[in-house]
Amino acid sequence: MQAAKTKRETCALSLHQLTVLDATPARLVELAARTGCPHICLFTFVPAAAQGRYPLVTAGDVPALKAQMAHAQVTAANLEVFPLDGREDSDAFARALDVGAHLGATRATAHIHDIADIDQAIERFAAFAALAKRFEIVAGLEFMTFSAISGIHDAAHIIRQAGQGALVCDALHFFRGGDTVSDAAVNADLVSYVQLSDGPAQCPDDQRWAEAVKTRQLPGEGALPLHDLMRVLPGVALVEVEVPRLVDRLAGKSDLDRAQDAVDACRAVLTLEA
Repeated sequence: MQAAKTKRETCALSLHQLTVLDATPARLVELAARTGCPHICLFTFVPAAAQGRYPLVTAGDVPALKAQMAHAQVTAANLEVFPLDGREDSDAFARALDVGAHLGATRATAHIHDIADIDQAIERFAAFAALAKRFEIVAGLEFMTFSAISGIHDAAHIIRQAGQGALVCDALHFFRGGDTVSDAAVNADLVSYVQLSDGPAQCPDDQRWAEAVKTRQLPGEGALPLHDLMRVLPGVALVEVEVPRLVDRLAGKSDLDRAQDAVDACRAVLTLEA
């Protein structure tokens, strides 16, 4: 007899800007409301080398965007993206966090690059977490193969030693780094939010960046064990819909259709076996 299915109602969905990178932040709010996502992920900080590639929300955007979000009953859940690479601009980070806080954000995602050792990583993350805490925002550490921290165990060690913050588990990066579902289970207490997408079982190293920002698969259409991953992370209350698919955009699929496809696929993954 087939097991009954039950919806994981405790997970709120957040529509990530990367899923509809061509949409303005104002349009992202509209798309979130129309697809039933109560939250969005916004870029409030973009490194100089990447500016122009991602829609950036600044202090001047806050009044109109905040009013639109209130009308749509949508809040910012997570802020991207804060690189901890030894060249951190604390004042610029603070301005970006302040923008997010005014829009309701409670989380901010950091990546660590260019470290001499793990102690340096701990020091940098602890400093960022303390800064974010001033704005009542929890710092999240995202690990991936094209950063200095590629696996969940090193990332968890940094969080524990820093004494604050949480893990960001991007499912694609998680499995590309060689981690397994059992690795997630061991560190489940530290995982604050999950970013869902899918992909083939393997991806060549030199194609992983392009895969991450352009060619992710809809959850459930690839080979990654997403159901198993979510099953061992029962405490996760936020799932970000992060499914950039350039091929669909180039084929003429509307931003609403792309967002709806991604949201529907994520909801399907969150239908877990009882």
